[in-house]
Amino acid sequence: MSSFPTKTDDLVRRLRRMRILVIHPDDEERATLVAHLKRIGCQVDMVWPAPDSLPDYADVVLFLLGPNRDANTVSWMANAGDIARIAIISFETPEILNALERLHVHGVLSKPIRIFGVLAALTTAIGLARHEATLRTRVRSLDETLKARRKIEQAVALLSESKGIDEQSAYKRLRDKSQNSQRSIGEIADAIIAANDV
Repeated sequence: MSSFPTKTDDLVRRLRRMRILVIHPDDEERATLVAHLKRIGCQVDMVWPAPDSLPDYADVVLFLLGPNRDANTVSWMANAGDIARIAIISFETPEILNALERLHVHGVLSKPIRIFGVLAALTTAIGLARHEATLRTRVRSLDETLKARRKIEQAVALLSESKGIDEQSAYKRLRDKSQNSQRSIGEIADAIIAANDV
């Protein structure tokens, strides 16, 4: 009947595999939030006050960011890698807004916490965190490619000068050596640079 059951099922299954850490005082609002997360099927852990570092198991962190609370206590969150981060706030003061930016937050829940909006904040934050992780992987790959290209250009210039050949011929030698030795062209370039003590 419906044309979207698979996507819905995937979303629910993904959420049920998530380990969610709730950093919030033990009060009625936390109880409401945790009960809702458990109804969704998420695995939930609770802690208060904030830990000194992020537990290894967490995929998503929901944390209270209050006006009287020093954001430095959760500063580790800014470098928390692929973790989806959702702040729980009561105010939109400049200090709170600056902290949200500094901590690279993917979503926000406002207090008093209502059930409506929690699922949307979760899925949005997880999606953004995954997108960021993909971008970081691409950037690392491009960095490696750029470094390898610079080494190859350097090796081609050295080979061209030492053999008295043009750069196109030098590159062909480099490529042939790579194919014949079954080593990457970057490794061959490294060897040429090292041999010339550059």
